Amino acid sequence: MKPNMEYLPGYEELAVKRLPPMEPEQFQQWAGLLKKRTGMRLPDNRISFLVTNLGMRMRELGINDFQTYFDYVQHGREGAIEWDRLVHHLTVHETRFLRQESVLALICEKYLPTRPDECTASSVTINVWSVGCSTGEEPYSIAMAIDDHMRRLNRQYYLGVTASDISRSALAHGSKGIYTRQQIKAIEAKWLSNYFSVTEDDKFQVNEELRKRVCFNHLNILDIGAAPIGKMDIIVCQNLLIYFDKEQRINIANTLADHLQPGGLLILGVGELLNWEYPDVTRFTYANTLAFKRQQNILDGHDGLDA
Repeated sequence: MKPNMEYLPGYEELAVKRLPPMEPEQFQQWAGLLKKRTGMRLPDNRISFLVTNLGMRMRELGINDFQTYFDYVQHGREGAIEWDRLVHHLTVHETRFLRQESVLALICEKYLPTRPDECTASSVTINVWSVGCSTGEEPYSIAMAIDDHMRRLNRQYYLGVTASDISRSALAHGSKGIYTRQQIKAIEAKWLSNYFSVTEDDKFQVNEELRKRVCFNHLNILDIGAAPIGKMDIIVCQNLLIYFDKEQRINIANTLADHLQPGGLLILGVGELLNWEYPDVTRFTYANTLAFKRQQNILDGHDGLDA
């Protein structure tokens, strides 16, 4: 959406040219707005990141002044829509399929049943939450790994994956489930055959059977405490906490722990949270992962999965 012409006098005369340098006070202004609205901390050494991503949108709109754009994203309904588009550039970080194979191995080899006789009921329920899911590669990777694992056990099961992110653009991408050849290059041929179909323009779309198991939801991490999300067996929140202050990291981890089923597994990014402790939650040691397990309440009779 173009800026409101009445709000930007002389818009027609604006020429798309090289942006002026960002002054320190302007950087602090933008960093403050980002922290206020998303909770994310932007260190001083990230000024080039900020200028690059602001510049992408400013050039598209024909705006050549950081202050004008700053005022615009805070002005009325159009500003709110523009902020929603901008936040995609400022918060969506690197992601790819099978990025953390150690995490998938932890889930399949140490958390899920590994033998048919470990499935004590006729059907197993597995609820997963991918926090900060970006464009969907992580939740689809988890869904593929779990589906492949449970099929090999030949046991009936239900899988529901909640995928949340602050970027509506990323969520729209993920819900479509369409990726380029470059994006799916890490996926082995067997999984490509089982879980993807080739589109007319030579892209790869996640099959409907898998897509319907992944539900994409808009969520600002600042509102995580009020999120209408129930208890989960597995929560994955990687490469997200590093963008927050220590106190916010702890608060987010505490809230995620509250969403765990007894026996549930919380997986964070390695090195993102040090010396964290929470009642009934203990470290679950596995190579190249940072994982925690919520203790089982004997009265619940719950052992990580709803069987």
